[in-house]
Amino acid sequence: MKKYFLIPIIITLLFTVSCDDQLERFPVDTLVEETAFQQVSDLENGLRGAINSINRGGGQASLIAFNSIFTDNCKIGGDTGGQQIALINQILNSQGGDQGTWTDRYNAINNFNRLLAAAGTITPASGEEDTYDNVLAQAYAFRAYLHFDLLTYYGEDLNNASSLGVYYQNVVATSGFPARQTVGENLTEIENDLTLAASLMPASSTDVNYATQDFITFLRARVALYTGDYTTAISNANTIISNYTLANQAQYAAMFAGDGDTTEVVFKFDNVLGNNASIAFNWIFTGTGGSFMDMSNGLFAEFAPGDVRRTVNVDPTSDPGASPSVLIIGKYPPNSDTNYINDYKAMRLSEMYLIRAEAHARKAAPDFAAAAADVASIRTARFGSAQTVATYTSLNEAITNIKAERRIELCFEGFRYIDIKRYRNILNVGIERLPIDCATVPCSLPVSSEKFVFPIPQGEINANSNMVQNSGY
Repeated sequence: MKKYFLIPIIITLLFTVSCDDQLERFPVDTLVEETAFQQVSDLENGLRGAINSINRGGGQASLIAFNSIFTDNCKIGGDTGGQQIALINQILNSQGGDQGTWTDRYNAINNFNRLLAAAGTITPASGEEDTYDNVLAQAYAFRAYLHFDLLTYYGEDLNNASSLGVYYQNVVATSGFPARQTVGENLTEIENDLTLAASLMPASSTDVNYATQDFITFLRARVALYTGDYTTAISNANTIISNYTLANQAQYAAMFAGDGDTTEVVFKFDNVLGNNASIAFNWIFTGTGGSFMDMSNGLFAEFAPGDVRRTVNVDPTSDPGASPSVLIIGKYPPNSDTNYINDYKAMRLSEMYLIRAEAHARKAAPDFAAAAADVASIRTARFGSAQTVATYTSLNEAITNIKAERRIELCFEGFRYIDIKRYRNILNVGIERLPIDCATVPCSLPVSSEKFVFPIPQGEINANSNMVQNSGY
């Protein structure tokens, strides 16, 4: 990461050289690392800032946008001005590691590392111990979360412990020449951080805008599923499922309309006016209306009448019967104040049902009946009446159905690319768009494409002699 962290150092040196007459006066409005954190309340403020530094839902550099536009969930909208054209043409930006994910995640990780380093210099006063421990727990939990994001997109093979992963940054770093560790080493570091977080997390830490014990359990289930540890995935999913209830139709609609319900939310990024993190901005012009990216006809066809997910995901201004169809993405609507300020629900109960379903289907002794029952539970909640799913007779059949359910349940939430990537070796299917959705853009991405793993940013390769590029780039 040398290239990115040298910039503030160079700027500091420039000011030092050009401002000799100011050196004896310390600016009263400037914070440096040694003085920014002096007490536990400072750590709390630093925690909020570190969480806010994670770019998850808003702006052009968004994994939510990437997962929908790069794949088969979007088509070019009627009001296109060229926005996101590179992405729908499946062009990866080798300069930024795509979507700015590499830089964004390591910058955020460094913020949590600074918080941990500062905490080591502070002794909590009587009565502050839980608050202090909670800050530490949050920092460890989010550090694990962010590294798993990096591993998911940049790791060469999450089911091969010896394959190349990423560099696990567990100290404050402003320069250096880090080397990539293996997937197995990354997973050990992630679990170490989650273990520390769980041991420090006070029982009072239950706010879904922050990490909690359920956040830790949820992340463990996701990690286990993606890395092929299906028994652990089921065990952790069982814990979460026993603690929450799936939202009914009204609750589901309210969850995405004004963030009015959190029945099945385990963790969300709290989005507020002023931080420019409008999720809807990834597809539509939130100020003037119109869309430069529409929902694809392929995805729209998956929503059945009576399914509340159709109502939530398809904006009422859409016109499916038009030629071409107008399918405005409505999952992140304007609130009563007309501002598109929506929380990003990063962990929802329905994902746990889908994780458990997949793990039941993929474990050594498959339980296809249990897998089908979990999918049926989600569909029953979304249709508002009992739904059944026929018991699967093969892994291919199970994964085909689970993949389809994940597509409509988790669309525009940052999962589609990851899912296609994970299932391609089972189904032998890459990205496939309907002909009606790809008249001027690629209609497919083959299973063997190197683009199912992000490139390490070229700037990182150039600046760091120890950094190895992913295969195919």
